[in-house]
Amino acid sequence: MTDRKLYQLGNERPSFIVFMTDQQRADHLGCYGNPIVRTPNIDAIANRGTRFNNFYVATPICQPNRAALATGQLTSVNGCRQNGIPLGLDCTTYADILRSSGYRTGLVGKAHFQNVSPIEVKLPQSNGMGEEPNGPYNLALRSQRRGSEYECEIRTSWIKNPNKELQLPYYGFDHVRLCIGHGDQVEGHYSGWLKDKLAGAPDPRGRSGALEDGSPETPQIWRTALSEEHYPTSYVGEQACKFLEEQDDTPFILVVSFPDPHHPFTPPGRYFDLYDPSDIPLPKSFGHRTSARSDLPKHIQRMYEIGAEKPDEFWPFHTDDETTRRMIALNYGAITMIDEQVGVVMQALKNTGKFENTNIIYMSDHGDYMGDHGTILKGGVHSHGLIRVPLIWSDPANRGTDVTGIQGSAIDFAPTLLQKAGLKVPYGMQGRDLLADDVKNLPVLIEDSGFLMASDDGRTAFWSLVHDSWRMSVFEGSDLGELFNLGEDPDELDNRWADSAATSQKMAMMHLLIDRQIALRSKSLIPTHQA
Repeated sequence: MTDRKLYQLGNERPSFIVFMTDQQRADHLGCYGNPIVRTPNIDAIANRGTRFNNFYVATPICQPNRAALATGQLTSVNGCRQNGIPLGLDCTTYADILRSSGYRTGLVGKAHFQNVSPIEVKLPQSNGMGEEPNGPYNLALRSQRRGSEYECEIRTSWIKNPNKELQLPYYGFDHVRLCIGHGDQVEGHYSGWLKDKLAGAPDPRGRSGALEDGSPETPQIWRTALSEEHYPTSYVGEQACKFLEEQDDTPFILVVSFPDPHHPFTPPGRYFDLYDPSDIPLPKSFGHRTSARSDLPKHIQRMYEIGAEKPDEFWPFHTDDETTRRMIALNYGAITMIDEQVGVVMQALKNTGKFENTNIIYMSDHGDYMGDHGTILKGGVHSHGLIRVPLIWSDPANRGTDVTGIQGSAIDFAPTLLQKAGLKVPYGMQGRDLLADDVKNLPVLIEDSGFLMASDDGRTAFWSLVHDSWRMSVFEGSDLGELFNLGEDPDELDNRWADSAATSQKMAMMHLLIDRQIALRSKSLIPTHQA
């Protein structure tokens, strides 16, 4: 038995702090090679721990990838395959397991296990001819995830009632302080906190309350009138420290989940001007716009068209040089503010005397184009900047190194965490322990339901496989696809899908894709009786 296992199974169980950001690329950290953004506190965690160079999402969008992280399951298995489908209350999360084993469980900031928008979706029609089946039999699965128990994160409900509370535990967390939204437009428990801080003063948030700075009005950008101390990032840091100050000798897990640096780009105060856009280099692929490609399905192209029509929403869109540099600079400002709050929380941890027995983890739910192929935000193709995210794991009992030979995925997070806690992984979780001595390098399968609104027939799904420096994407209902040699072409400029010289590699990747689909089939349900 290794020292790591002895540590896990010793008398004093380890605690965990998980720092999570929203929509942050791996290469937007100093410890991942970025020469401009200043992240000394996060870099210090990396210097003490293990930095995974090839950690990927299970799907590059908020709600479903957070569900994959929580359950250790692909989105097609836990059912949360896209934004708008809540994580089932009967799904087992790592927090459920830790809590049942005596851990105190806390989450401050963004959860996004449930829907944040109250938009009603029209139910699809049944297939074939004849009469429509009587409800609820027009759906193959009658137990749809709807009702008051699935409306805990609706943003507008917190605007109406800033003192709203949750029924706990919430997906295994027995202490929750929610931030719902992004930039300076955040609600949740933060709503009541901000109302108290403003003490009757008008709410300064949003573009309508923004400060004038002489800059032209730009999609996704405004100079917030919200002060640094009242900004959501500061709230998350404060609530994390409060949780730590209330600790006893009980082992704990605390998820510190920042809504930034997700768009809109509104870092407050000095963070808005912390980086000069003129100092920001554009990605090498900036001039190779995805919208100009003829090797992609029409619905992918349609997404960029909608983004151009509605750039202040959530669709990917293309920007000019100046705007892109400005957005990246503001993104860096938000990240540095997060880094400083990481430092505040780390000091609070040290003040408790629990630092030497606490695993510190830093990660993000998905990435952002941030100028790749002239694009901003997310959606469309599985560009490397969208699917590769940071994972830093600092264990005081086992000083790590950079991990380059092992690919990891969001589904591996929960099993790794549970094994660190000395707990077996539940049957049906699909990931593996990334820190095990005998961990194998496996292909990463990435699922994506796409955006149904971008297609007339609703066929927008596509799956990708990443393995041995190659990425392949297969689109539903199309002969088109993507095949990139990331080792030789890290900027993804040369699509080898139709290249006859890459046919053998394409076929090998196809076989691996099918093999991973089979290996990651659902095993959650077990036989009720066996001979």
